Amino acid sequence: MKYCMVGETEHEVRVNKRWLGGYRVRVFIKINGKMVLNQERIAENKYEIQNVAAHMLRMEDKCGNISNYAGKSRDRNFCGHRRDKLNKDLKYVQ
Repeated sequence: MKYCMVGETEHEVRVNKRWLGGYRVRVFIKINGKMVLNQERIAENKYEIQNVAAHMLRMEDKCGNISNYAGKSRDRNFCGHRRDKLNKDLKYVQ
C-alpha cells in the first residue's frame, strides 16, 4: 500500500489480463482529484479475482482509507463468517 489517507476517499478496482497468464488486480484511490495506484496484486485465474480484490479493499479500510466501497467489502466478509457462528451458537442456547 503506497498511500494511507486516514480519512474519506474514493476507491476504484481495475482488472487487466496479463500476457504471461493470470490477471492484474489494481486498487486506485482518489488524491487531489486524480486516481492514483495504491495496491497491485496478481490473481492466478479469474476465480481468484474476487478474493484478491476483497482482501485489498479490506486492507484499505483497516489502514484508514475509508470509503463505502471498501467498508462494504469488509462488512460483508465479516458478517458472513459471524452469522454462521452465531447461528450455531443460538441452536445450542435454545
